[in-house]
Amino acid sequence: MVYKMNDKQRIFGDSLVVTLIIFLSAFSLGIFIENWRTTNIVDSYKQYELEALDLKLQNYYFQTMSRSSCDAAIEQNYKFADNLYNKGLLLEKYEENNQITDELLFEKKRYVLLKTELWLNTLLLKDKCNTSFDTLVYFYSSDPDNSALVARQKIISNILKEIKDRRRDSLILLPLAGDLDLDAIGLQMTVYNVTILPSLLINEQTVLVGYQDPTTIEHYLTH
Repeated sequence: MVYKMNDKQRIFGDSLVVTLIIFLSAFSLGIFIENWRTTNIVDSYKQYELEALDLKLQNYYFQTMSRSSCDAAIEQNYKFADNLYNKGLLLEKYEENNQITDELLFEKKRYVLLKTELWLNTLLLKDKCNTSFDTLVYFYSSDPDNSALVARQKIISNILKEIKDRRRDSLILLPLAGDLDLDAIGLQMTVYNVTILPSLLINEQTVLVGYQDPTTIEHYLTH
C-alpha cells in the first residue's frame, strides 16, 4: 500500500523541515559565538603573561635604581597602569556576555594577581622616590549571580572611570576582585581592614564601604 501525502501534509512537512534547519543553524551559530567570545577572553588574559614578567623585572629595577631615575620610572608605571586598566574594561565587556568557566576563572585570577603586583610596584615607587600621587584600589565582588550587587558595582565602576578620566596621570586606579580565594588579595584586605565588598581603599589610608558619590571619593584624593 502506497501512502500519498495531501497538499496540507506536504506543506506542514516542508515547514517542519525549514523550522528545524533554522533552529539548528541558530543553535550552531550561538555555540560558535560563545566559543569565539571565550577564546577571545582567554587569549586576552594570556597576553598578560609577558606583562607579569615585565612587572617582576620592573620591581627588581625599582629596588636598585637611584633617585635620579624616579621620574622615568613613575612615568612608565603610569603608562603600564593605564594600559592594564583599559584592557580590563574591555575584558569586563566580554565577561558580561559569558558564563564564567573554570578556565576563564583561572585566567581572571592571574589577571588580578598581575594588578596586585602593579599595586605593590606603585607603593615601592611612592616610598623609594618620596613622591605623592593618588592610588585608589577598588575591591569588588566577582559573583555574577547577585544581580543587585552586579548593578550596584556597575554604577561604582562608572563613577571611578569618570574620576580616573578627569585626573589622568595623578591617579592610579586598580580594580581587584576580592573573592577569588587569592592569598595575596586576602592579605592586603586584612592589612588595610577591608572586610566588605565592594570597598574603596584610597592612598592606603581610607576605606570607604559600598556606594560613594564622586564628591565624597574625591574629598579623600590629594591631587
